[in-house]
Amino acid sequence: MAQALLLVILLLSFISPAFAAATKAPTWVELTPAQKEILAPLAPEWNSMEPQRRKNWLKRAEQYPQMTPEKQQRMQSRMREWAKLTPEQRKQAREKFKNMQRLPPEKRQEIKRKWDQYQEERNRQTPTAPQLPATAPGAAPQPAR
Repeated sequence: MAQALLLVILLLSFISPAFAAATKAPTWVELTPAQKEILAPLAPEWNSMEPQRRKNWLKRAEQYPQMTPEKQQRMQSRMREWAKLTPEQRKQAREKFKNMQRLPPEKRQEIKRKWDQYQEERNRQTPTAPQLPATAPGAAPQPAR
């Protein structure tokens, strides 16, 4: 009986560190400078995230250099939007995502098509920023040298 107990304790002492290492995700200060740059919108809350969520973001950060500039910009924008959400809004977003994943592929495609149309229409309606003049209004032109 004592030997069996000793064996269990011994096994747990080996398994426990391995399990802890498998579930641990780096804190913000442990990230590389490149990871910090990519994941900057998440910095304020990084250390309070669950380890699995941090690992998921790290996977995305690994893929970031291979993304097109447009995809990189979209990822940064989405991280900033995500960081602004309240915990309740995030929970709702995760539920919507799960529900979307349960839909048949054709239905998901239809929803994605409608979303893309909505985004295009929204982009067309958004006015572009006015161009600033080369010199300030009322300023005398600079003489050529």
